[in-house]
Amino acid sequence: MQRPMTIFFIALFYFGWFSYPADAQAPRKVKMTIPVIAHSMTPVFLAQNKGFFTEEKLEVDITSTGGGGPDIRALIAGDVEFSFTTGDNVILAQQEGKRLLMVMSGLHRLFINWAMHKDVAKTKGVSESMPLADKIKALKGLTVGVTNPGALTAHLAAFVIRKAGYNPQQDVHIIPIGSGPTWLAALENRKVDVALTAPPVPETAIGRGFAIMLINNAKGEDPSIPEFLMENLIIRPETATKDPDLVRRMVRALTKANKWALQSTPEQVADGLKPSMATIAPDLLLAGVKSVLPALSQDGRTSERSAQITQDVLEQAGILKKRVPYAEIVSNEFLAK
Repeated sequence: MQRPMTIFFIALFYFGWFSYPADAQAPRKVKMTIPVIAHSMTPVFLAQNKGFFTEEKLEVDITSTGGGGPDIRALIAGDVEFSFTTGDNVILAQQEGKRLLMVMSGLHRLFINWAMHKDVAKTKGVSESMPLADKIKALKGLTVGVTNPGALTAHLAAFVIRKAGYNPQQDVHIIPIGSGPTWLAALENRKVDVALTAPPVPETAIGRGFAIMLINNAKGEDPSIPEFLMENLIIRPETATKDPDLVRRMVRALTKANKWALQSTPEQVADGLKPSMATIAPDLLLAGVKSVLPALSQDGRTSERSAQITQDVLEQAGILKKRVPYAEIVSNEFLAK
């Protein structure tokens, strides 16, 4: 005959009244898209490599889409729970009736640099030390390479071309060239004259001797863009409603990654990025870290100013039809109080 205490424990398990401690629970598996493998993804890579996702009981499947656009489309379609990417596409999705929500700022400064083939620079009389206005005037008649047609690189290309007084695709041609190796090959082989993307790819072209830096946004060369929705954690609104704890855990992991990076040496951060950026030469990896650290958000808060400036860029690029209210695309409620 079973003892009363034994029967009591059997009943606890049977009716679900007893559960394992939280620490014993299996990690929550989630999917996330990112646009490229670059230093702009530092919060994600550090959260993965330094164990901050694991601390939050998350197992994150990260997919790079080779440029912005497909990453957001996967989120809108419900194929992934999260996207860590630029906020311009959130604004553009909103004007098409597809609402998304930015819940954490990873990078709050524009982190896209332009490189020009050195032969083109010589022909055009362009040098790195020239004033920005003179450099962008030299774009007339050239072909500019962007990662994807719907990516931030494409939006910035249109912005800068119009800023120079030219019309995109009439005075300056824009074509997609992908990211990483295909980006480098396109510029080196003169498929394009100029190209833009996140560090360390432009710096790699310069380091290999076939390009010069045309616009260094990582160093704030364009004073009209002091803040920007550069890299943000993005979700569908229903995720915020149905699974707020999951959102908070992801936000905490990425915020921890940024805080760790800002309290560490550049060498320590570079070492933390190595598993995710193994093909990057050590000197470029370290140089990229030194560039990205000032752009990392300390508290994860998405400012209204960054949203307004991003919309200014899209508006001047001729892409934005109607400005979007800040409260419709940003929520800071998932950040630690």
